[in-house]
Amino acid sequence: MTRQEAEEIILRTLKCCGADLAGKQLPLEFPVEVSARHVHLTEEAVEKLFGEGATLTPKRPLSQPGQFLSAERVSLVTAKGRIDNVAVLGPARPEIQTELAVTDCRKLGINAPLRISGDLKGAADCYIVGPAGMIHAEGSVIVAQAHIHITPAEAEPIGITDGQKVTVTIGGERPVTFENVICRVSDKAALAMHIDSDEANACCLSGSATAYMRAGGTCRTGERDCMSLESGLCSWEDPGKGAGASGDGRKQAEVTEIDPGLKLITEETALQLAAGRSGSITLPAGVILTPSAKDVFLHAGLEVGFA
Repeated sequence: MTRQEAEEIILRTLKCCGADLAGKQLPLEFPVEVSARHVHLTEEAVEKLFGEGATLTPKRPLSQPGQFLSAERVSLVTAKGRIDNVAVLGPARPEIQTELAVTDCRKLGINAPLRISGDLKGAADCYIVGPAGMIHAEGSVIVAQAHIHITPAEAEPIGITDGQKVTVTIGGERPVTFENVICRVSDKAALAMHIDSDEANACCLSGSATAYMRAGGTCRTGERDCMSLESGLCSWEDPGKGAGASGDGRKQAEVTEIDPGLKLITEETALQLAAGRSGSITLPAGVILTPSAKDVFLHAGLEVGFA
């Protein structure tokens, strides 16, 4: 039995017993793809933009089954800006949808909402221009929320359900952690995470990047993985655990080794604390950890407890 198979069995058992998986890394790595600016068109819109009887011409398949990049291109125009050479994805859809990065929206002078694909509530307007005509695409522009396409067979063993929010860390030269990533579970999916060009630039995404996810948790005082929306820092507090040996007998670092007056642990501080330690580490109660510090302990395999 491989380590991944063992982890899947453990997670499945914990789920059946009602255990909370929030904050735990899930045993599934997946590729990360950049979904650059593009539009989805209706059949009627295709004819208006490219001529009567026109259909989209597949240029190359995309990772999601049945989806393709077409040979056709359009321009997006508003009163304040214009973006040319915008990709058109096929096949045709029931509604027009324009997916842009925030940087694109600023260039066009529009305020598009953050939405999952298919949710056009409050979407912004723009004009779409093709070689044969122009359409006013009202309520079509969104900034696509980062999401993961995953099949039921991949999602079920790790306890992921459709629409669930997870936390994803993308590795590489500049690792970045994304919160509130939406899981889209479908038997027509192919495992991949999609982020936009702004997000890809933030983490210096390379063509071979992979990521891992952690199950999302509910923000409640006194529980692990509680994200402070005001400060952007992660405050862990677990008053039920004290210093000493962990339940499985692993050696635990005593809190007396760490300054009890410590209030904030940054990535640099976490690296110093994690050096030479294994098993678990006990921190002063109420200490605040930045997200990058939390990742350091996670990658070091340290279980964090609080005095």
